Amino acid sequence: MDNIWSLLDIIFVGAGVYMLYAWFLLTTKGEIKQEVLMSKDINLKKCKDLEGYKAYIAPKMIVFAVGALIYGGAGLVNSYVTPLPSIVYNVLMVVFLIDLVWFALMSRKGTEKFW
Repeated sequence: MDNIWSLLDIIFVGAGVYMLYAWFLLTTKGEIKQEVLMSKDINLKKCKDLEGYKAYIAPKMIVFAVGALIYGGAGLVNSYVTPLPSIVYNVLMVVFLIDLVWFALMSRKGTEKFW
């Protein structure tokens, strides 16, 4: 591992894979991975509309997961396979940061709306 960015890229790929797993559980079994989506202080039993929350958050989870996988994968390719043009890598970084902030805001908004 040549630098801290490679470690962060591995973390981003792992976060993307874990978010895909959480999305899969949500859409197939209806199971919410609370540690991904909200504070542990929130009681799932007090949700006003659990099915509405699931429908609200599921598309946002997949967008974040794909964004994390693309950015982390591009970083690993950049470090270990072939250098990407800096403009491409920088655009991916900005898009991922926007995606990250957007997901955090939407997750919080969903919690406020449905609890």
